[in-house]
Amino acid sequence: MILKYISIPELNFSSSWKTGWAKVNQLSKFDKYMTIVWLLGPFIFLIERSPADIWLTLIGFIFLIRCSIKVEWSWIHQTWFKLALVLWIIGLFSGLTGPDPYFSFTQGFAWIRFPLFAMATQVWLAKDRDIRIIMLVSMLVGMLIMSGILISETIIEPKLRLTWPYDDLVPGAYVTKFSLPLFCILIAIAVSRKTSAGIFSGIIGMLSIIVSVLTGERSNFVVRACGGMFAGLIWKPKALLYLFLLIIEIIAVLIIAWLRPDLGNRFGKEFVENIPGPWNTEMTIKTFNKKTEKLEDKKTSNAYWGAWRSGIQQALITPIKGIGPSGTRNTCQNLKKEDFEWLPGKNYCGNHPHNFYVQLFAETGIFGFIIGTLMFGSIILTCYKARKIDPNCPMHATAFVVPFALFFPIQQFGSFYGQWGNLFIWFAIAFAIAQYQGWRKTSSSSEK
Repeated sequence: MILKYISIPELNFSSSWKTGWAKVNQLSKFDKYMTIVWLLGPFIFLIERSPADIWLTLIGFIFLIRCSIKVEWSWIHQTWFKLALVLWIIGLFSGLTGPDPYFSFTQGFAWIRFPLFAMATQVWLAKDRDIRIIMLVSMLVGMLIMSGILISETIIEPKLRLTWPYDDLVPGAYVTKFSLPLFCILIAIAVSRKTSAGIFSGIIGMLSIIVSVLTGERSNFVVRACGGMFAGLIWKPKALLYLFLLIIEIIAVLIIAWLRPDLGNRFGKEFVENIPGPWNTEMTIKTFNKKTEKLEDKKTSNAYWGAWRSGIQQALITPIKGIGPSGTRNTCQNLKKEDFEWLPGKNYCGNHPHNFYVQLFAETGIFGFIIGTLMFGSIILTCYKARKIDPNCPMHATAFVVPFALFFPIQQFGSFYGQWGNLFIWFAIAFAIAQYQGWRKTSSSSEK
């Protein structure tokens, strides 16, 4: 079985696969079935958004019912979750007092299911290390299936942005964000071992990087590449192996750029020109000139910065309480540039500001922005505590890289209150947080 080829003494997939299933079978009937349902998550996510959303929401809801029956609420004292609750309440208040109370309140109310799912994963379904390793195997199989689907799409129906199997421009989020915990572990193993485990881990990691490029999703690719490089640096790296893997991945990406000039341009010139910021308010697009019958470069407003700008402007209009969750999409059209001429560029009114921090400031005000930022930091710190408890295990040691990469402020995000993007992100966050079991009064009983 492939598991033995990526196993190392610090993280033995083969051994934990057997031990983990034995532990699952020893659980109560209800907990056993729920754990199996949780382990099926990577395959449910391959279907579509609705099944994945139902899966995540049900786990969080059932977790609350279970806690009520068993009267188990000690987990609620964790700092990151208390901050999430405060942010949720602030969002509800902003929604009720905003210009579209019903829409914003319902958007804000539904968001709490993501932290609840993360908590259910940490304190209930994934509290055992061997069971978490079984989930890593599920993630590995799911990532390989998704990679196969996207490679097939590239061959059968090549295009700049891949859409299979969702018929939507999001499959890169599965490879990049959903599978980020696994990718960080594979890279850490690849640059630390001159063994079959290092070779196979490096091959799988490189395959996923190539697939990430093929999807055409630039932000996701950057998150994955930077997250992987960081994870490789923080767990027993060997300099030559690290450099070798980096060179191989760069060569692979360059070969793709040579074979697919459209992707090369998208990840090269276009990417640099479209970096959002007040210093970069224009972007270059190709337009067809009828006179010359050729494609020519044309300067236009940078939509990426424009989305940030519109969020910043709305935040400055209602800095205390904000517009309300997801409300910026409805009020952006009413903004007047002349009110904030000192902000360079032009507004772009898409679905949301495309940055968590800007969106929180615009939609929940300064207090929501502060609490949300503290929540991100607390999640990163919680995952880092897992590294301090067991620095020899790459699963624990690299856990904090996941929220650090996913919440790094200078990047393009989906909507903070959105559905699809949050499903991918909070699955990865939940798995990363589950590595820390030190919140328990008797942590020795949690890591069996």
